[in-house]
Amino acid sequence: MRMKDEHIQKKLVELEAAILKESKADIVTPEVKQQTRLVTPAENSSELQTLRSQSDLNPVQKSDLQFFGGIGLLLVGLFLLFNHVHVTSGYASLWGWSGNSIGYLMLPFLLGVGWIFYNAKSVWGWLISAVSLVMIVFSIISGLRIWFAPISMIDLMIMLVPFAIGAAWVLKGMGGPKGVDEAIRKQIGRNK
Repeated sequence: MRMKDEHIQKKLVELEAAILKESKADIVTPEVKQQTRLVTPAENSSELQTLRSQSDLNPVQKSDLQFFGGIGLLLVGLFLLFNHVHVTSGYASLWGWSGNSIGYLMLPFLLGVGWIFYNAKSVWGWLISAVSLVMIVFSIISGLRIWFAPISMIDLMIMLVPFAIGAAWVLKGMGGPKGVDEAIRKQIGRNK
C-alpha cells in the first residue's frame, strides 16, 4: 500500500509540474509551494524530493538595469567602431559611366521637374523625376568608398569588448535563455 501511495504522489507532482510549465507562470506563488508540500507527505523519498525541486520552477529573473545597460554598451561599441571607419568619395561608375555621372542624371530630373511645373497632374513628369532622383541618390551612395583605418590590436579589442558585454547584459536582462525563449513565444503568440 505504501508503494502505491508514493506512486500516486509522484504522478501528482509530475502533473502539477506540467500544469505549471503550460501556464507559463512567471512567479511560483507561496500558495502553490504550500499545496505542493501538502500533496507530498513522503519527505524521506529522494525521488519525490527530486521531482519536487523540478516542479518548483525558478521564475525568470529580468533586470531592466542590465537590459538597458547592455543596450548602452552596444551603442558605445557601435560608436567606437564607426569612429574608426573612413568614408571618402570616389568616382562613380554607373553602367559604364565614369567620372561625374550625376551630371547625366540631372538632365532627366530637370526635365521631369519642368514637366511637373507645366502640368502638375502629369504622371510621366512625376515618374521621370522620381526615378531620376532615386538614381542620383544611388549614384552618390555607390560612389562612396568605405574603409577601416589601421589600428592596433588593443584598440580593436577595446572597440569590440563592449559588444560582447552589452550582448550578454541584454540577454541576461531579458531573463537569460528562458526569458528570451519566453519573449519569442509571446511575440509569436501575438502575431498569430
